[in-house]
Amino acid sequence: MKVLILAAAPLERQADSDDGGYPVLLAELGKELLLERMVRSCGDAQVIFAIQEAEVRRFRLDSVIAQVAPDAELVQVHGQTAGAACTALLAAPHISGDEELLILNANEVLDFDFAAVLAGFRAQGLDAGVAAFPSVHPRYSYVRLDAEGMVIEAAEKNPISRNATVGFYWFRHGRDFRRAAEGMIRKDGHLDGVFYICPALNELVLEGARIGMHAISAEQYYPVKSARQLEQFEVTAQSRFPARVPA
Repeated sequence: MKVLILAAAPLERQADSDDGGYPVLLAELGKELLLERMVRSCGDAQVIFAIQEAEVRRFRLDSVIAQVAPDAELVQVHGQTAGAACTALLAAPHISGDEELLILNANEVLDFDFAAVLAGFRAQGLDAGVAAFPSVHPRYSYVRLDAEGMVIEAAEKNPISRNATVGFYWFRHGRDFRRAAEGMIRKDGHLDGVFYICPALNELVLEGARIGMHAISAEQYYPVKSARQLEQFEVTAQSRFPARVPA
């Protein structure tokens, strides 16, 4: 399996922020960095990072990644893209058509067992799967389910259900994501000029794909999208997200 970690989105900072400008991946969780935690959560999967080229140079992220995950691939993003879906497609040369693909957002911390969730998706014979928590706030992306619990619609910043997705998108085959994302872009399926990951699922729904959802609680999801959230996260990290570093 390939795991694509999207870390090219800039952290929202206040003008007077004095946090050193460090990216979210370098947030410290007790004894480890968020980057280390994410890699550990991925188990033995092949990890691909998509990071802004300017941040790679400024913070020597290539050296950091080489120490944490020597076999990881690094896709350096030059400038801003038109959204997460476009950023993900930049990594297409590293994504095998047949292998499984898991897409994660670096600016969200997820506190559940990835391996167990993925095993559940495979056991159901799904083509794709997402994780979601209960909410109706329009800041999130959403999926609507049918009576059998399969995803039949996806929307961005529009609560079409109470199933708010987090940055955890699994595809049985990497080619399915590429085809879905490219189809969404061809149809100009953006929101305010931005192409997101979640709405691409609609392309697979139209193909008759079986897309499942794993429900999590709000307490298992922590967004880190601004300097303030990052500060709050680092304060509470040791108690809420204890580092499980091998002895």
